[in-house]
Amino acid sequence: MGTGVVVRRAGERFVTSAPGRTSWHAFSFGEHYDPARVGFGPLLVCNTDLIAADHGYPDHPHRDAEILTWVLAGSLRHSDSFGNVGVVHPGLAQRMSAGSGIVHAEVNDAYRLDPERPVAPVSFVQMWVSPDRSGATPGYAQRELAPADLDAGLVPVASGRDRDAAIDLGTRDATFWATRLGAGEARRLPDAPALFVLVGRGRIELEGAGPLGAGDHGELRDRGGSMITALDPAEVLVWGFGR
Repeated sequence: MGTGVVVRRAGERFVTSAPGRTSWHAFSFGEHYDPARVGFGPLLVCNTDLIAADHGYPDHPHRDAEILTWVLAGSLRHSDSFGNVGVVHPGLAQRMSAGSGIVHAEVNDAYRLDPERPVAPVSFVQMWVSPDRSGATPGYAQRELAPADLDAGLVPVASGRDRDAAIDLGTRDATFWATRLGAGEARRLPDAPALFVLVGRGRIELEGAGPLGAGDHGELRDRGGSMITALDPAEVLVWGFGR
């Protein structure tokens, strides 16, 4: 492992199970607590969820968090107390700003709204980032991204400073990118003081750290510009923090 790189393996994640759903937590969450794993900069939560059809999370509250949901497979229906309703699927970015308080539900029953959607499990990554300002007005945004863009490079999905990002973010010095790579393809990581690199699916080689598989993540400090290379077809999610 190279200087400035910490690798956490999928098998080290905390796991929470309930009927029809399983969640793998990169950091301390709920009943799971490790003082050495309470987040990475403003990234407080990074959960990978697998939810069976007709299961999910019924109405529950949030406040003061920028919540990004990225679906890897399947589809997830969102509804909240501000009247926002949406179906999140692969390639569609969703951000919910909890602000002063919001209640929402996430359920794998999108096929009931759209008969063309298959009845299948949904796999998604949900990430919570602390906002710059507490008590803000809650908000919601979702936007479709072009598959060709995701295949061509790192796409700025949400950001507090990058105007090219698909969705704005209430955390100024945070940017979230996503990309898909074919086997053998390489990408140069953004130049940021702190980077969080999560393998959503497939396998990659992270410069200075070696191979990472699905569910593994790397925490990089002062190593902007490192390379990732796909060992198999892969989907990679990247957070960058700092100026």
